[in-house]
Amino acid sequence: MPKKTTRTRRDGRTRVNEAQLQAYRARKAETVAHPEAKPDSPAEGPRPATRTGVVTAWGHVGEEYEMIKADLIRLFAITAIMLVIIVILWFFLA
Repeated sequence: MPKKTTRTRRDGRTRVNEAQLQAYRARKAETVAHPEAKPDSPAEGPRPATRTGVVTAWGHVGEEYEMIKADLIRLFAITAIMLVIIVILWFFLA
């Protein structure tokens, strides 16, 4: 029988082993903001703000929010269409 990797304490919290703790720390380190390279001279002007911010394993946080927003809009449209179909069927079948 394989050994359990987590144990439950008396207070309900789970105890993690060292490998799980190292994996958590590695994931946490990936999500820390990586400062972009500063311009060499002030003559270069300000940097564009499109690629700054927190970087995660899946990309920039702004891009993740855009993907989530697009998914939510798509789900809202599907829900609205299904609601219209239900109302139409209710009138025809009632």
